[in-house]
Amino acid sequence: MEKAAETLTKELEQVLRSKMSPLFERYGLDIKDLLTPFKWKPVVLIIGNYSSGKSTLINEILGGEIQRTGQAPTDDSFTVLAAPESSEAEEEVPGSTLVSDERLPFSSLRHFGESLLSHMRLKRVDAPILQNCAIIDTPGMLDSVTEKDRGYDYLGVVGELAKLADLIILMFDPHKAGTIKETYQAIRSTLPGSTGEDRVIYVLNRIDECESISDLLRSYGTLCWNLSQMTGRKDMPRIYLTFAPKEGKVLPSGFETWMNEREELKQAISSAPKMRLNHILQEVDRVVRELSLEIEGMVAFQKRFIHKIKGVLRNWGMLAILAFFFGDLIMKLLTGYPDTPLAGALLAGNLGFEHFLWPIIWALLVAALASLYVQRLLLPKFTKATLKDLDNLIPLETAYKKNLWNRVRHRIHKLIEEQARRQILIAHSRYLGKIEQFLNKDLSSFFKRI
Repeated sequence: MEKAAETLTKELEQVLRSKMSPLFERYGLDIKDLLTPFKWKPVVLIIGNYSSGKSTLINEILGGEIQRTGQAPTDDSFTVLAAPESSEAEEEVPGSTLVSDERLPFSSLRHFGESLLSHMRLKRVDAPILQNCAIIDTPGMLDSVTEKDRGYDYLGVVGELAKLADLIILMFDPHKAGTIKETYQAIRSTLPGSTGEDRVIYVLNRIDECESISDLLRSYGTLCWNLSQMTGRKDMPRIYLTFAPKEGKVLPSGFETWMNEREELKQAISSAPKMRLNHILQEVDRVVRELSLEIEGMVAFQKRFIHKIKGVLRNWGMLAILAFFFGDLIMKLLTGYPDTPLAGALLAGNLGFEHFLWPIIWALLVAALASLYVQRLLLPKFTKATLKDLDNLIPLETAYKKNLWNRVRHRIHKLIEEQARRQILIAHSRYLGKIEQFLNKDLSSFFKRI
């Protein structure tokens, strides 16, 4: 099964490079961003507020005291946990080496600066679960913290890692059930822009610290309310209620109901490798459809401008014809030159090459004025009007299309604002046809095969 998935992944990468790479380059996109997850194994990202039990859960999964644990914030680093390769020993690799290793998908983190690299590391750990996936532990989310306080853009890093992740575990504890500022920003903005909802699992951990069922219900209700405010949704996803088993500790009455949810959570984490190929295909489908919508927008922009140009050509074309036949005649009346205008030569029946010289010059002059009008007046005015009413550039018939539009709107805005003249000359319709062929034929065949 794993070999079949690996074969499909390699085939998909080859098709993307051969058919989509030129289109990505044409529209200023880097296909390497899309191909980055192809480089490595499935990834499980674990995030949450400090003291929510992230490191404790990881230690349980790995079967050893790998990460430091405690009630207060104990670890300020992003830690990638992966199995040693065949020729490697268990070791710790610093962040600067981690982002420079071309075999790994973390090179995009380099632009967050040296401060991040000093708070990032890779631990090679010989644990069974890490043979099939990698786990990323993260610093606990804090309240009232800024980029200056951490030295790097924490939520930006979480967003980049979320793009790589096949599963994201978002952990809370009963004492701070969704009230941490960074948690709010992550759920509200960072995760929706980086991953799909189906990849996020919500966990209310350490429920054994609640004194009673009613105390737990209050914490659970608080978390549900906060999540509804953060996600903007009234229908709540499943929230796992878990705790770390502690030898000799007696659970409050009624808590036995949730003893199995810890194992269910571990099983969900173990299933990440099975989800990877489907996630890659979903991501490719989304990104290519975003590009398709971007090109569709440029086709609409081009067509609207061509419609405007047709009116200009009609009016200025008539003016050029009049200038051709009567320009030298008006010139003769005003200056006495040329001796015989084109109209006079036509009436006298003695046309010669010299009679066409000034008519051609007058027609070319009108054409030059028309070109100047289009470039200096019509195009800037049309571009400005399009940008002002950009959301009506193309019909957005479905909620999915509206969602894609929100993702690519800024890219379309930038293309029109900065390259309007160039974009009008590109054969967007032909490129759109290639995108549609890839989606309907090539990518569809991969979905059928899985």
